[in-house]
Amino acid sequence: MNLGHLEAFCLVVKTGSITKTAKQLHISQPALSLQIQDLENSLQAVLLARNNKGVTPTAMGEIVYDYSTKILRLAKNMRREIDRLKEDVLEDLVVGASCTVGNYALPCSIYVFKDEYAAHNISLHISNVQEVLDKLISGDVAVAVVEGPISRLKEMIKTEGLQSKKIARDELVLIAPYGEWKDVDEISRDKLLELSFVLREKGCGIRETIEETLENHGINMEDLKVKLELNSTSAVISAVTAGNGVSILPKMALRKELRHRTLKAIKVEGVTFMHNIFLLYSPQSLKSNLPTKFIDFLASPSRGFC
Repeated sequence: MNLGHLEAFCLVVKTGSITKTAKQLHISQPALSLQIQDLENSLQAVLLARNNKGVTPTAMGEIVYDYSTKILRLAKNMRREIDRLKEDVLEDLVVGASCTVGNYALPCSIYVFKDEYAAHNISLHISNVQEVLDKLISGDVAVAVVEGPISRLKEMIKTEGLQSKKIARDELVLIAPYGEWKDVDEISRDKLLELSFVLREKGCGIRETIEETLENHGINMEDLKVKLELNSTSAVISAVTAGNGVSILPKMALRKELRHRTLKAIKVEGVTFMHNIFLLYSPQSLKSNLPTKFIDFLASPSRGFC
């Protein structure tokens, strides 16, 4: 008997709705219905009665629900006991991250995770996307967190048998020195082409998000006046704060500057730069307890990005 099917059935009973349950489980309604059908077939019993208000358990469904809650509780306790034994074995976990998410988001996540798994050694390696992926493939890092479009990496991800999962998104914003831009909230696309830019280097996830977004809006990256390219987000922030141009950077890296009004975030008419964050790992990582726990943690809302 499949525990996942029992969990899905119990949730359907609680919500009284196939639709609501499918949304909570992040699966399609047909997939959920198939799970319920498989459970009914294995027990040779009809477990749910459908009506115009949703679904309710049949008499047999009530029995299955009562026993399922007990079975699931026992299974949870069993996993907890096994995990407790596994945690007695100390592990090392090296996490790789691209520059911005590594410097501005993950430190807090690792702190929260380390608080629960204090006995283990956890370290963070920050580099550009390509180097992080190279280290993931070589096994030097167990888990990688990278930002920006990964479409160009799909072939490599497939070839190396890596798993990828989008876990968050941030927005890139146009920034300029606050003093001279304090009264400007939005500019046109044409105005964008008149500005002098200080940008992250080519190949950086931030740069790729900018290029892809502009291309989707019919703007050629080559038409931007790029005055300076730097390989550090903090260096770009310093350059813009000093009045050496404008830039486009993730909000997560700009909290202090925007709060203290040293920089101003400005909208570009009709253009939104959405910046995705991906979790990448090898199935081999799942053979160890600590990387598996960290992967689950990062994919959860409790990951605690800074």
